[in-house]
Amino acid sequence: MGFRFRKSIKIVPGVRLNLTKKGISSLSVGKRGATVNIGKKGTRGTVGLPGSGLSYSSYQSHAKSKTEPRHQDQHNSIADSARPPLPPILDINPTQKQVSIMLGIGIFLLPIIFSWFTLRQGYSTVNRAISMVWMIIFIFAMR
Repeated sequence: MGFRFRKSIKIVPGVRLNLTKKGISSLSVGKRGATVNIGKKGTRGTVGLPGSGLSYSSYQSHAKSKTEPRHQDQHNSIADSARPPLPPILDINPTQKQVSIMLGIGIFLLPIIFSWFTLRQGYSTVNRAISMVWMIIFIFAMR
């Protein structure tokens, strides 16, 4: 059995820094019943009913897909090799979900509950960031 160490340090109400024997493992934001845990490998959002043992958790990895472009012709001319590389394409996926009006209203009025829906697969990083930042502002305003 291996040695394990874990320590959680409260920075401000609702924000904790989690430490392990390897260093800083994650940052947790939220109060009892709803938290966002941002770690090195990904972000986990958890919503639960305190005292009941019931909760819902979703995970979004930070890792990008590492696909290399395929080369169709191995014998490129000198002019082709001197051509500058194309700029990277923005993270735009045509199959991404749009935030519906009802979800937007829910995020605005009760972000502690509805922001977690944007952590599901299909929503853009911008949608997730906006809803999580609004939730954090809402949590600090409730204090």
